[in-house]
Amino acid sequence: MSHFIDPTTDFGFKKIFGDEANKEIIMGFITDILALDAPLREINFRDKEQLPEAEEERSGVYDIYCQDVADNHFIVEMQKNRIPFITDRMIYYSTFPIAAQAKKGGVQTTYSEPSFEPMLIHEAATMTYGNKAHAASAKPWNFRLSKVYCIAVLGYALEGSTAAVNHNRLRNDQPPYPPFSDKLQFVTLELPFFDERLPEYSLDRRINKWLYFLRYLPELPRIPDIFTGDEVFEKAFEVARYAKLTRKERRRYELNIKRMRDTYAVLEGSYESGYEKGKIEEGQNMLQLLFSQKLGAIPSDISEAISGLNDITKIRKILAQYAAINDWQTLRNHLN
Repeated sequence: MSHFIDPTTDFGFKKIFGDEANKEIIMGFITDILALDAPLREINFRDKEQLPEAEEERSGVYDIYCQDVADNHFIVEMQKNRIPFITDRMIYYSTFPIAAQAKKGGVQTTYSEPSFEPMLIHEAATMTYGNKAHAASAKPWNFRLSKVYCIAVLGYALEGSTAAVNHNRLRNDQPPYPPFSDKLQFVTLELPFFDERLPEYSLDRRINKWLYFLRYLPELPRIPDIFTGDEVFEKAFEVARYAKLTRKERRRYELNIKRMRDTYAVLEGSYESGYEKGKIEEGQNMLQLLFSQKLGAIPSDISEAISGLNDITKIRKILAQYAAINDWQTLRNHLN
């Protein structure tokens, strides 16, 4: 068993980044990934399952969902294996904290201090903070939104991507290209691109340290020197120690590892099967095209025989003899 747990597993990611007792880890991670002007000082973990008003509507379930004192919302997802429409999924998840900002009854409450849980009222109310009382007054909601950030850590590369870190926001395509809005931002961390030997991924940048941590943690025998002296990373390494897990946590982690490996094996098998099928279909189409160009309209029996070829090796042998096949009967002999 590795010295450190794998942070790209469901258990490992939530253990390291989603523990209330170690909030400084996720705060440091978010601060560095988003390159915030000031580090997060406090966050409140929110319910990861956001239920809409109507029961028949689907819920959004996140790995980590938190909110800071400035009412910014942060969704962090870990996806080890490739799934379809991951970017659509990120957009879908972002709609829940956005929609939740529409105050019921068309009113919102203003406070003299920031609050994680704004009260929803239709008339003036009084709230108590410790021994202090603050008056709250209701006013119509003016559609002003707090910022929503969605971060997805991916164990694979998205189609068209060329870098490990990609920031995407609502964009204006008209000159002079100012952003349409800064209220919604998506970030993908695509781990396969990360290579600390390349200048752009030098470990003198904190964001690259996180990429290194996420990609190589289970392979490390100890904390690398580059991380020593950094309280946030030292805490993350300490939380990730396999030896620190309880017996129950070890069972959960090992079950998670087994499930992940089984899923990967199924996906790999499906990929190989699909790849082979794609090659066979490609070979069948090529035979049809080449011989129709060479000999004219393909007889129906030959066309059916080509469509029934399910052996890529046989298809390649026929293609290798293409120059020597100058009539339909010779092709029939090869097909049979």
